[in-house]
Amino acid sequence: MVYTSSSYLAYVSNRPDFYYMLLHFSKVLIGIFFFILGYFIDLNILKRYTTHIFITSIILLILVLILPSPFAPEIRGAKRWLNLFIINLQVSDLYRMSVIFLISFFAKHLIDFKNYFLLFLLVLFGVFLIAIEPNLSTSAMISLIFLITAFYVGTNIISISISSLILVLLGIIGVLSFPHAMKRFSSTEAYQVLQSKVGLAHGGLFGVGIGEGKAKFLYLPDAHTDFIFSIIGEEMGFLFALFVSLLILFLVYRGLLVAIKLYKNNFEFSVLAFAISINIAIYTLAHISVVVGLFPPTGIPMPFISFGGSSFIVNSFLIGILYQLSRISRFQ
Repeated sequence: MVYTSSSYLAYVSNRPDFYYMLLHFSKVLIGIFFFILGYFIDLNILKRYTTHIFITSIILLILVLILPSPFAPEIRGAKRWLNLFIINLQVSDLYRMSVIFLISFFAKHLIDFKNYFLLFLLVLFGVFLIAIEPNLSTSAMISLIFLITAFYVGTNIISISISSLILVLLGIIGVLSFPHAMKRFSSTEAYQVLQSKVGLAHGGLFGVGIGEGKAKFLYLPDAHTDFIFSIIGEEMGFLFALFVSLLILFLVYRGLLVAIKLYKNNFEFSVLAFAISINIAIYTLAHISVVVGLFPPTGIPMPFISFGGSSFIVNSFLIGILYQLSRISRFQ
């Protein structure tokens, strides 16, 4: 789907039709390596270095904001990437992973009122750095992962309610402060969602055929990333799009079963399995919600389907860990 959704964009950019597909394929190969790494990594070592990973991700988020363009390129008015020459690293993906590790391996601290808010403020600082890149949608996704996982851990509902209220208020301030966020509700952005829904309607139950869709001809911006589910629906049809969605949600379901199996005998690993699963679920549902018009455009990729680099690699590493946890759960 990456090829068919990006071939026309490559053509009008004076690049070979398969340019984005080859880039994506290289990221897939790196993702496979990190999946294997996640499957075999010693989770106790990962726990030992969790704070180091978290602090490193915070430092990188700061560097993204202060480094000049050659090292931290500004794309469409946002500074979200570090130029590592072989790949532009979207540091918020690394931070998302570090938050998952932090709340999993320090899960017992989430039960205590003071420790919960200490962790909350630490996570909030990184969320704030991401928001001012600006990238409010990713900030919201990470915040949701934190809150839902805290609920699973057993954090007092009052603590969760207070932190949720704080995040909502900060979110409103963020939307009002950044012009790009207000534009999400403008007629231009509404046009994008309309084109997405037109593509889905055009596909019907069985689709118009691979490569035969029209939405990708620049009617739909970033069709290979932010709206790839619409391309799937148009070219492969509603039934195939539903199949892809259920396939990802089945992965989430299996991850949640792993979390339940580990809950009694290995609480931290249980929380880790839950947080990884919720992470995939939130991103999948957010992407689909944008495509069908429930949410304004957010720039959230669909896990394992959208063209992407750091997001695909981070998710591959996390799923590798989830498979390792599944193996561990068989002996519980």
